[in-house]
Amino acid sequence: MKIHTMMEGKILIIGGYGAVGSTIAENLTTHYPGQIIVAGRSFTKAKKLCDKVKGNLIPYKLDSTQPIDTELLKEIELVIMCIDQIDPFWVEYCLVNGIHYIDITADKDLIEKIENLKKKQLPYRSSAILSVGLAPGITNLLAQNIMNTQSETKEINIFILLGMGEKHGDSAYKWTFDNLHKRYSIQYNGKKHLLKSFSAPKKIILKGKRTFYLFDFSDQHALLKTTKVKQIVTRMAFDSRFFTKVIYILAKTGITRIFQSPKIQKLLIHSFKKITIGSDVFGVKVTGTNKEYQMLSCSVTGNGEGKITAHTATAMALLCLNDTFPKGIHHSHEVIENIPAFLTGLKKYDASLEIKL
Repeated sequence: MKIHTMMEGKILIIGGYGAVGSTIAENLTTHYPGQIIVAGRSFTKAKKLCDKVKGNLIPYKLDSTQPIDTELLKEIELVIMCIDQIDPFWVEYCLVNGIHYIDITADKDLIEKIENLKKKQLPYRSSAILSVGLAPGITNLLAQNIMNTQSETKEINIFILLGMGEKHGDSAYKWTFDNLHKRYSIQYNGKKHLLKSFSAPKKIILKGKRTFYLFDFSDQHALLKTTKVKQIVTRMAFDSRFFTKVIYILAKTGITRIFQSPKIQKLLIHSFKKITIGSDVFGVKVTGTNKEYQMLSCSVTGNGEGKITAHTATAMALLCLNDTFPKGIHHSHEVIENIPAFLTGLKKYDASLEIKL
């Protein structure tokens, strides 16, 4: 699909100087120089990034928890949200006022709040796209690709490999720690099931033979709501097999509850930022089984979870600005028609990506 590089308004990236946001900004400024606003609570950090990109970005001080600057948004065509919100008022404002919106959040509770805006039946004038990143995001697209290829898919299994060596923001670490000791409900096969994080091990080959464990990623919930497949579960593992096994043992004995302590989290976050354990590898693999028990699988592997999230968001933004997507709230797998073309297109940002469809 041809991407139009003419745009009258601007793109506002909230959290635009973070690891993911800055990569999105640098990607998009090649298409729309001088039309990308990098926003966040620190003007100094925004300005530092803009100086690095030699003036093609616009720095702006913005606190997303405060009332919306309606004057600023009069010139905005697309908002890309790179920080987690408590309430979805930004999404609602953008949809009603004809501003496209993309959110890279992996927070299941926030995604559900955004989905619940559909109940208001407001006159939406633009698109809001969720599940944009690695997981959720690429995992959703791989799952949908299997459903598009395989007739009557009965069961989907999603496997996510995360590198421990990549540095993240505090909120990403906190989200992981919060979910290590968690019981969560999921609706499949017509019944509600109560699952426990880091239980039900399953072995599969993804960057070598590994054991993966249940984890409460939002992709499985979104796919169960929006597709006909009745059983979908997500498992994860860290690139360090030893660390993964240790977490499994701690979860089995209940010791993982200590990771929910704010003091323990603060100590661990500080440690992970100072010490490098593992690599920045990532991998996602999705398998689908039909009624005849025939299995299909597809995968995407590479390095830099933050980078692949940014590249996915960039590609989604370019399509969104083309008014390609239907108005209203949608997940990425609901709006990308040619999934193989979309995924292989990400290689122009990172040629080292390995994509098997």
